[in-house]
Amino acid sequence: MATTTRTRGAQARAVEGDVSNGSAALTLVESPIAEADIKAYVEAKVAAAYQQAIEPEVAEPQFWWDVAAFGPVQPIAAGGPLLPHSIIKVGEPAFVAAIMLLNPFQALSGGTNAADVLSNFALPYEVRYQTGNLTSWSLGQPDMQAVHAGSNLIPGKYFYVDVISFVGATPGLYEMNITSRLLGAAPPYINAPQFASYATTVFGLDAPGLFGATPPGPMRFQVYP
Repeated sequence: MATTTRTRGAQARAVEGDVSNGSAALTLVESPIAEADIKAYVEAKVAAAYQQAIEPEVAEPQFWWDVAAFGPVQPIAAGGPLLPHSIIKVGEPAFVAAIMLLNPFQALSGGTNAADVLSNFALPYEVRYQTGNLTSWSLGQPDMQAVHAGSNLIPGKYFYVDVISFVGATPGLYEMNITSRLLGAAPPYINAPQFASYATTVFGLDAPGLFGATPPGPMRFQVYP
């Protein structure tokens, strides 16, 4: 099923402190930050965005489900904030979060909605990260490639967050593509509807950022020596 993608433009990046042009220094947090910390941070933000999106004036997601991406981000303080940062120095860690958004705002016959139908199927899902080095027109470094098998969808739970981390190693301009699949009920995954989607990028986790009608844009970032 086709879906929309989410992105925030230059104005949002400026508001949220984008320093990718080198005009300001990024001070990374010294204490280790794990993927689980990033996941918890993003989940809290997305939960708040869903609550805000219930308000009538906020645009809702389209179709049955959607996939957004947040990043790359780097921590500047323990527990956040996470600064969207498209310029990453060799040796620095960075994180990207994929966010699967089931749509509770699309009403269906029988008094239910798309999110409840999908979550009640309790389908397994997977998230795939594929990154290319646009400078050399080659596959990106190995830790930028991954296929994460998620657990099954949970009835009543409308969003799911998956995180990949990498350390800048090879200089170049990169583009990351994120795709996700909802699989069938059991191998060979033919007993329930199957869905697929892809994400670009989102720099903000507030409701307009996740649910607003904005044009898609690729997730590109630079690793510099």
